[in-house]
Amino acid sequence: MAICKLCLTEKLLINKSHIIPNFMYRDLYDEHHKLRFISTCNIVGNNLQIKKHSSGIYEGGLLCSDCDSKLLGHKYEDYASKLIYGTVLPINIVPVCENHKGSEGLKVTICKNINYKLFKLFLLSLLWRSGISTSPFFKRVQLGSHQEELRKMILYGDPGDVIDYPIIIASYLTSQTVPQDLISSPRRIKTKEGFNIYKFVIGGLIYFFYVNSANHKPPKIILDSTINKKNEMTIIHIPENKALDIILRSI
Repeated sequence: MAICKLCLTEKLLINKSHIIPNFMYRDLYDEHHKLRFISTCNIVGNNLQIKKHSSGIYEGGLLCSDCDSKLLGHKYEDYASKLIYGTVLPINIVPVCENHKGSEGLKVTICKNINYKLFKLFLLSLLWRSGISTSPFFKRVQLGSHQEELRKMILYGDPGDVIDYPIIIASYLTSQTVPQDLISSPRRIKTKEGFNIYKFVIGGLIYFFYVNSANHKPPKIILDSTINKKNEMTIIHIPENKALDIILRSI
């Protein structure tokens, strides 16, 4: 018996909690059932030094089965897996996506009918789980006081306002030069404006989490692109010549 990191209740903790859910590894295994990882120590110059692992990253002693399976798994991950990978959804909750050209000439996909609460809390759970992990793969995710704030949001089903921890999703799925079957060690980016961003690369998509104080308002372009309470979000398509640079960009 020990204290669950999410509900803070003394319970029997499970032996295997995935930090990044299993469904996000879909189609990322090679013919030998190995995953291709980029860790912080495997980025040399402008080259990707790729390591292969037999399974995703998980660890025990973090969560009880109620939090891991019923809350994170059944409630948030189940919806996100169907949304991201196109599993059949009831017609009333199927997202509607259209391609457009953005204000800065970038190609974007605007998606509607996305459940703001479920999808945002799923995404925030990725960040939170990375923060509680003791794996070296997630060593750069240091959330400080935000760890507790995210825990309460996830536990009590509160996605917050649009300005609270906005998330941008970018795609390099059309790139011919960068492998899509990659998962990278999350990295913290400090922008010249002083914003803290955590960047996750998972299977052709890059997730940018903005983690800042309440009075440190993100730029308008971020708030316009993140998932909002109208159940809409914008996916940005990274130009071919920018994909490698964005993946390799360090702190």
